[in-house]
Amino acid sequence: MRAVLISAVAFAALAGCVDTAPVAVTSIAPTAADRATPAYQACVGAIARQTGNRTADVSVFNYLFSEAGTQVEATIPGATAPWRCLASNDGTVEEVMFTGSEGSL
Repeated sequence: MRAVLISAVAFAALAGCVDTAPVAVTSIAPTAADRATPAYQACVGAIARQTGNRTADVSVFNYLFSEAGTQVEATIPGATAPWRCLASNDGTVEEVMFTGSEGSL
């Protein structure tokens, strides 16, 4: 089921390259198995460190896994927009970024 959802999201994203209409992307909440992966744990830790929060304060609402890497999107208390983390599947964090206006940090 998860592979079908990821394929559907990838197809929708590619369809957006051809069509100018907005493409809806569905958020995929992490499962218990997802939360156990090195990439998930590394991203939650990296977001917590970057924002000065505890890992318990990082609320992941979107988890996208691929063979190339993992993307985690999360909210934290008081933030005006989500945070995004990209990591390799072995847990090496490649990027942590705030998705809102940096003027609001």
